[in-house]
Amino acid sequence: MTLFRKLEARQLPFSIDPTGITARPLYGSSAGEVVTQDTAFTSTAIMSAITLLADSVAMMPLYPYKEVGSRLERLPMPLVLRKPNAEQTMFDFVHQTIATLAVHGTVFIYAPREGGQLIEMRNIHPDRVAITLDENGDRQYEIIGSKEIYSSDVIKQIDWLRFPNQSRGVSPLESLRQTIGTSLAIDRFLAQFYGDGATPSSVLETDNNLSPEAAEVLRNTWFDTHYKSRKPAVLTGGLKWRSVTVSAADMDTINHREAIVRDIARAYRIPLHMINGSGGDSQTYQNVESAGINFLRHTLMPYCKRLEDCISELLPPQEKVRFDTNEIARADQLTRVRAQQTMIMSGTLTPNEARQIEGREPYEGGDQFILGIAGAPVAGVEGGDLPTLGTDNQVAL
Repeated sequence: MTLFRKLEARQLPFSIDPTGITARPLYGSSAGEVVTQDTAFTSTAIMSAITLLADSVAMMPLYPYKEVGSRLERLPMPLVLRKPNAEQTMFDFVHQTIATLAVHGTVFIYAPREGGQLIEMRNIHPDRVAITLDENGDRQYEIIGSKEIYSSDVIKQIDWLRFPNQSRGVSPLESLRQTIGTSLAIDRFLAQFYGDGATPSSVLETDNNLSPEAAEVLRNTWFDTHYKSRKPAVLTGGLKWRSVTVSAADMDTINHREAIVRDIARAYRIPLHMINGSGGDSQTYQNVESAGINFLRHTLMPYCKRLEDCISELLPPQEKVRFDTNEIARADQLTRVRAQQTMIMSGTLTPNEARQIEGREPYEGGDQFILGIAGAPVAGVEGGDLPTLGTDNQVAL
């Protein structure tokens, strides 16, 4: 019986009261705002950054493989990598894992085995896990709602950034609490400002001295006559009407909000145009393309590597997993065709392997390697002077 069946047997739900989870811990900011998992996601910059990271990693297929000499041979997809648990698909599981890691800095994966085989994988909210050490100094994990202690063989921990002698990774939510708190304070101020109507729509001015009663009568008369009406106004006695407008730009909030977006993008190493909606006039196609490659290499790949290593430890010996980054790094069609043509003529890919990348059916004879060198005979082609280079029966990653 797994942990979650035991919890169900004790009538203890897996997800405890959400307010109980998100209220711990509370990160205060100098702006006077309390930063939690829930309040942080009211910031559009945080929501965009976290969902971008989670979506980008989750959309990449995850393949099992084993090393055969210097080659990587793909293996049949086990059920646990298609359906990690009864409630989630692999996309949902990876998405939840990366989002939790990017918010809390630590992920705990419950991964029980039966007969040495991995039977399921589930994420446990970091606030529900207590870490202690046994008499040998090894880590052990206690989950709120369960009185059992689990070893690191059952609970796998992934950290975003962890320093020596620390039990958990650094929390980006805590590290960015001032930035997020400032963003929340600005949003709250703007909502209250426009919601309360802090600035009058117009002003009636006169050089004459008016008593409070006369001023109130004049205001009410003007309102009753001209509210939602286009009637011409007749002003006498030196009375003047002046419109009052205050924009977000006048209050300098736009610049502050843009600076917060830049800070969050910098913290998560995300190209600004990906969460800001536009890259500005300086962005060219080459700049955006280069930023996308750097986003994959320097931002997404570390997340992928952490999860690859964790899941690989759960599989039988010699078996590992790897994310297929082609879904992210996929270039335009002309660039792909030219690159594949070069790899085919250099003997790196067979025609059928190139067709498989493009999702096309193989053809007979397409498993032959071809070596094309300018001024030299071509190998692998019928009637060529050189022998074929053989076939590739293994599917490389």
